[in-house]
Amino acid sequence: MSGMVFAPPRRQNSVVLNITPLVDVLFLLIIFFTVAGTFKRTGALELRLPDSTTSTPVDAGTEEQEVQVVLTETGDLLLDGSHTERGELSARLRSMRAENPTRRVMIKAETGVRHGDVVGLLDIVREAGFPGVGIATLQALPSQPARPAS
Repeated sequence: MSGMVFAPPRRQNSVVLNITPLVDVLFLLIIFFTVAGTFKRTGALELRLPDSTTSTPVDAGTEEQEVQVVLTETGDLLLDGSHTERGELSARLRSMRAENPTRRVMIKAETGVRHGDVVGLLDIVREAGFPGVGIATLQALPSQPARPAS
């Protein structure tokens, strides 16, 4: 017999790649981008504003500085995108005026809203002390007659 001694084979350390944290981070990124991508549109309403041939477009920069009061045909009242009751509208408008006295108010009332309801909103806004109030309309082409209110 020869005197050769073989060393036992060495155990190689195997590398284990655990992808569970990677998948967790990937799912969190997907959720973040999904929510962030639709966040801007969550408060959007499809309003049917009346047409006007004499209305003028509003600059995009001034629209962000406006306080928006929205009144829908179903009677929903929104102040800057959040639902509010008619009784608490005056107090909320006064606090907004105290924070920034130069802001204007834009009333967005749908086509089917009664005239008296819009006048009531105008009174509330004026009592809150805002210097300027506008009523939002859609700009109709001069050649087209304005849509009659339904």
